[in-house]
Amino acid sequence: MSSQNSMMVSDSKEKSEKKTESIRAFEFLYFTLKLQGMVIMENYPLRQKIHVVTNYILVNICYYSTFTIQLFYVNDLKEFLGNFPMNLCVTACCIKFSVILKLRRSFIEVNKKLEHLDSRPMTEAQKDELNKEINFCRFTSKILIVLYLVVNLMYALTGALSHGTRLGFETWFPYDWRKSALRFWISLSIQSSFQILLSMQNVANDFLVPWYLSVVSAHLQIVMDRFAIIHHDPEKTEEESFQDFIQCLADHRSIMDIFEIIQNTLSFTIFFQFITSILAFSTLGVIYFRFSPPLAETVAVFILMLTVITEILPSCYYSDKFMEKTDQMDFMIYSSNWTDLSPKFRKHLIIFMQMTQKKKVILAGKQIPITLATFMSVMKAMYTMLMILNPTD
Repeated sequence: MSSQNSMMVSDSKEKSEKKTESIRAFEFLYFTLKLQGMVIMENYPLRQKIHVVTNYILVNICYYSTFTIQLFYVNDLKEFLGNFPMNLCVTACCIKFSVILKLRRSFIEVNKKLEHLDSRPMTEAQKDELNKEINFCRFTSKILIVLYLVVNLMYALTGALSHGTRLGFETWFPYDWRKSALRFWISLSIQSSFQILLSMQNVANDFLVPWYLSVVSAHLQIVMDRFAIIHHDPEKTEEESFQDFIQCLADHRSIMDIFEIIQNTLSFTIFFQFITSILAFSTLGVIYFRFSPPLAETVAVFILMLTVITEILPSCYYSDKFMEKTDQMDFMIYSSNWTDLSPKFRKHLIIFMQMTQKKKVILAGKQIPITLATFMSVMKAMYTMLMILNPTD
């Protein structure tokens, strides 16, 4: 009995001492990528390579081309407005997925650095804050997967309720799907299946990088807290405090390396997404104001408009949040017990403070800061474009 109790105690200790794993934050996004055949790990089996190539050809080339070809067969403005936003969204999805595929090995390196940061000294409060961020990313990822699926299922429902007169989306097929009910249901099923794959791909495209920024910001806060308590422990010698400083520098360097990878990933894709979101949102709004679609289609249009907004908000929010944290670095270093340090140690602190003066902000297209202010400007541009396309009397 005593041995069983000791085993239970040891198990509870192991659970309490279990280290935080930052990559858990991306577990559900990795699952959506795995559906596309992409895995972020060193060992990339041949079957996964075949899977990702096949998926890319079928979804990002063949299925995407059906939207483009259909543009040449539109009969009126409503058909054009129904097809054009999806052309924009699918184009953006293809570009973003291509960037993630290209930087797959970079994300492997990022995960290694995050694993190293997880092993660095943390207080229980810091672990709790980091775990809250991780759990938030996990929970939100599940919500977003459901949201993206609902958008596509609403369009599929619109097609199913049309009595064979329209599909969920205006796409081209090499045959006339209106000729028989069998052709209609086969076409709708094929389209819905590809849309589900595309929506799962888009979840990772839109939120993988923002979630990385979220977790990295949490680690940056922990490193800054460690800078703030340098030489506050009276039992530590200056040499030991200097070693703490060196370790903080190394961890800060790891975070900045991750930031550079994120910046290279987000800079071009978010710039294209800004333009795509403005045009897609405004054209979808015109559908509602000009043509008064049925209830199912109206709900689908509004959910898609919401999705267009959510594609840019997380990137702007977490980029802004990361920039704000880097601006606090000087204050955190100043909070250390620098007055009791030697001139040589102080010199190192000053040099590091000078190196961190430059703002760490991601630029969309190397020109536009990705911040909440930029997000509001994009929202304003959406409204302006909608008013231009749908002028009132």
